[in-house]
Amino acid sequence: MLEPNDEASRARLKELLSDRDWRLTHLYYIVDKNGDVVLFQPNAVQWLFLEGFHNRNMVLKSRQHGITTLAAILALDTALFRSNTTCGLVMHKQADAEKVFKGKILFAYDRLPDWLKAVRATVRRDMSGELEFSNGSKIYVSLSHRSGTLQYLHVSEYGPMCAFYPLRASEVKTGALNTLAPDAIATIESTAHGRIGDYYQMCQRSMQLDKMLEAGTAKLTKLDYKFHFFGWWQDPINEIDPDGVPMPSELLEYFERLENEHGVFLSPRKRAWYAKKREEQGDKMTQEHPSTPEEAFEQAIEGAYYAKEIGKALKEGRVCDLPIVPGVPVNTFWDIGMSDTTAIWFHQQFGPWHHFIDFYENSGEQAEHYVRKLLERGYVYGKHYLPHDGVQTEWANTGNKTRLQILQELLPGKVELVERINNLQDGIDMVRQALHRCRFDRVRCGENPPGSGRGGLPALQSYRKAWNEKLDVWHDYPLHDWASNGADAFRQFAQGFPMNGVNDASTRAKRRQRDRNWRTS
Repeated sequence: MLEPNDEASRARLKELLSDRDWRLTHLYYIVDKNGDVVLFQPNAVQWLFLEGFHNRNMVLKSRQHGITTLAAILALDTALFRSNTTCGLVMHKQADAEKVFKGKILFAYDRLPDWLKAVRATVRRDMSGELEFSNGSKIYVSLSHRSGTLQYLHVSEYGPMCAFYPLRASEVKTGALNTLAPDAIATIESTAHGRIGDYYQMCQRSMQLDKMLEAGTAKLTKLDYKFHFFGWWQDPINEIDPDGVPMPSELLEYFERLENEHGVFLSPRKRAWYAKKREEQGDKMTQEHPSTPEEAFEQAIEGAYYAKEIGKALKEGRVCDLPIVPGVPVNTFWDIGMSDTTAIWFHQQFGPWHHFIDFYENSGEQAEHYVRKLLERGYVYGKHYLPHDGVQTEWANTGNKTRLQILQELLPGKVELVERINNLQDGIDMVRQALHRCRFDRVRCGENPPGSGRGGLPALQSYRKAWNEKLDVWHDYPLHDWASNGADAFRQFAQGFPMNGVNDASTRAKRRQRDRNWRTS
């Protein structure tokens, strides 16, 4: 390392310090994976990221590429060599924020050459995560950032943040992202966490833009998020000696698909690493160590009630192109909201199978809107199953008519109320049992619009337990979000539709009598 002892060395040092890549490889110390203090040298993936750096960056990655370490060093470098610059790093857990601030940023700063620390002294050093330098620049490491203007922002593990801490993720979206200066640098990086939340949707938009850029049908502006994907195979350390590592035929077929469909060619050593790592990770492999961007989002969402059942349906080919069977009545199952979303499933019974051929949802609409949407489809309707709160009246603009009464007047076919159950978990268990005999149209019940994460099947896949942020454990009740509407509508099927073609006469009679009582009351 040069020392500014004379005019010539100062001139040479000034020249070198104007080069960011030189600074990154000569100034900063870190603790490596072996626990050794070493001079920071970007690894292969970090260099790839730096070479493709843009004003806005969306990073989807596998584990242990060091993107957060790079972000911490870049924040420190930016603050030291750009006066009056504010850098923010947003972590999804407090422990991670402390680790990054103390273990990476302060660690690197404290080991800078004395002459550099003399000209870039700290004027504020708050161990809660704030660092201010004599050149007017600042670094904040926290769980959110709302005030002021940022010239540099890094958001870490946004996928799990959206899944486990939705309010915190909303703070990032409405707070931190709105503090960015026009020419600011921003990176959102994460492993995937199912097809849910803002991270998934932002990735989908970014991936779509990437395809359009490749095709020459779009241009990348400074406010567009450039897509970066870093799979496990891009890290040179992810390989082992293949001797003695069994290679199942399914893995060989998987590696062949990667080559033929994605151009990913794996050496025997990398194949061996993947085989052993998969033994350890099990069904978490595609989430933690994806080979392709599409694969990253295949993993079921943690805490999802129906993950096993929907996963089985996918493997068995029961999410497919379903024909609408002529002459078979279409039943609908509802969850009704006014300010909240109204969700409707469309169903045909085909032998022992229950075909879900369509799904619709909207919010803030009156009954006439949903009736019109049903009629537009041209189905021949059988019965419409409403939840027990169909006796409520706040949906209507006309008199004191209940939801049930309004739909009975407007809808073709019979309208019924599904009995209320005392224990929600019983209803969830009924759905689990029913799903084994269900098929779904992959398009009409799938993601709509593509990349939104919304739709009938996405709702069933995303319906999950609420997360206790204080204790880091699952609650024993569902999270009420967009997914609960479609899931609750489907639960009306499991609770209200006669299974096995058997109609419980006494139960049905009680329902008919109750409906008559409500209509005349």
